[in-house]
Amino acid sequence: MEDTIKEFTNIKGLGEAKAKALVDAGFNSVDKLANASIEDLTAIDGIGEALATKIKAGVLELPSETVEVSEEPVEEPTASKATKAVEVTELAMDDESKRLFKVRRVLKGKKPDFKRTDSHKLKRLDSNWRRPRGLQGKQRKHIKAKGALAQVGYGSPVAVKGLHPSGYADILVRNVGDIDAIDASIEAIRIARTIGAKKKAVIEEKAAQLGIKVLNPTRGE
Repeated sequence: MEDTIKEFTNIKGLGEAKAKALVDAGFNSVDKLANASIEDLTAIDGIGEALATKIKAGVLELPSETVEVSEEPVEEPTASKATKAVEVTELAMDDESKRLFKVRRVLKGKKPDFKRTDSHKLKRLDSNWRRPRGLQGKQRKHIKAKGALAQVGYGSPVAVKGLHPSGYADILVRNVGDIDAIDASIEAIRIARTIGAKKKAVIEEKAAQLGIKVLNPTRGE
């Protein structure tokens, strides 16, 4: 038992206390740990989704002679699923589209910061852009020193406006059902920041199955 605990502590992110909890739960060898699912690990007290994923990834980093993975189909660790859904390759684009993306990059590099009139003088005003309306407003009168006005001319080319640099349309999703309407050939998904790790893993798994690109995947540690 002591040898097994010591062996488990070689796994990145796994301390002695958690290693003992795994042994007490019946995982008395690295092989059993390698073939366990995320659900099996999260069923143990003190081990959450993030740590379970980290443990599975850490087991895979051990020397190959130490780990013997079962040939039976088992659930892959969440990190691996995420990796499959993560790789955002560029969409095949014609020369005109590539040119427009370059134009957009140049325009964005020259675009000024649009700030609210007098936001630097008054603490109660934030710097978020608001169109100046004052009759005597110097910014409204286009006095250069008072800051630029947001107006036509600063925008990106219409054909590539709002597209991800890879060429895909950037679609925000908040649940698994939102994926059903995604066209994987021209659209990629961005998972809302308010989504928890467990739900995000489910979304990434389904995206991987459907071949949909994920723009903000879970990164392996």
